[in-house]
Amino acid sequence: MKIGLATIYKCYNFGSFYQAYGLQKHLEDLGHNVYFLPLDDLYNKKYRLRKQFNRDIKRDLFSLKSCLAYNNDWHLLKIAKKSDRDFDLIIIGSDEIWSINNKTFTPAPEYYGVNLPCEKAFCYATCVGRSGFSDFKERPDLLEGIRALSFVSARDEATESFLKTVLNRDDIPRVLDPSFLIDWGKIEKPVSRKNYILVYTYDGSWGFSNEQIKATKDFAKSQNLPLVSVGFKNDWCDKSVAASPREFLGYLRNASFVVTDTFHGTAMSIQYKKQFISMGKGKQKVESLLDEFGLANRVCSDENPFEKIVSNPVDYTAVDKIIGEKRDFSKAFLSEKIHALK
Repeated sequence: MKIGLATIYKCYNFGSFYQAYGLQKHLEDLGHNVYFLPLDDLYNKKYRLRKQFNRDIKRDLFSLKSCLAYNNDWHLLKIAKKSDRDFDLIIIGSDEIWSINNKTFTPAPEYYGVNLPCEKAFCYATCVGRSGFSDFKERPDLLEGIRALSFVSARDEATESFLKTVLNRDDIPRVLDPSFLIDWGKIEKPVSRKNYILVYTYDGSWGFSNEQIKATKDFAKSQNLPLVSVGFKNDWCDKSVAASPREFLGYLRNASFVVTDTFHGTAMSIQYKKQFISMGKGKQKVESLLDEFGLANRVCSDENPFEKIVSNPVDYTAVDKIIGEKRDFSKAFLSEKIHALK
């Protein structure tokens, strides 16, 4: 089948790439022709560039290196032409495409099943982020678009609850983020650096708090390891590295420990079987992911400091069993719904 994907695919964020490419590659492995719908408007592109530049010379140079690195990997994403309307099926998702309060991108109607080039459509592993049902009071058209979808599924607890309210039903399937569907080792770019603590968090006010920074630096000192921030210029780390999504995987593989507060930083750490510390306390989608795999004890807090977390390594035998079961369910969901809409 010729399948179109409605999601965010070209932004300077590793997670966006992993969810987009992960779903594309899995569907291609099933024998389908897969293309992303060209929904990225000029506002989105300008906003991302403004966020990357116009800060100071050193940060702008780092941002330039990052942008070039992303461009090296974006060629793996197959994007349809605007004139291409000949699709057999549309799959909406994944990632925060239903986060209507998120000002970093425009809420394209297509993300909600509206104005699609094909009547047959369902959503896979969508996420509302920090938005909720009440945030859609001025956009009933988007809620109607969701209700018109043939099938739905949620990536996290908040989105599951949202869909229960929108559809007035309880049987909402929870599926894995597409990043869990493929083997990343096949496209990973190896790196030479070893013996470090990988830090993956945004820079500035979106990143770690001052308390979290201090705890991370104290932990690095206790381990006698440097802190390497990959993807963002965090000057409180010993080194900041501009990297492509595939290079990030190489840094992830070689890291002695990982400290992150992001959803995909956590998801990829789990897939790479890393000993990681989560700074995601209070971040619903991160906590939901950790709960799903029985890893709530990886969240750093006053009651659960670095030392306590590190002294209890992740038992990946148990985690892999959970992932295996959920991956089988998620793949079956996709295959069954695609077959049903043939």
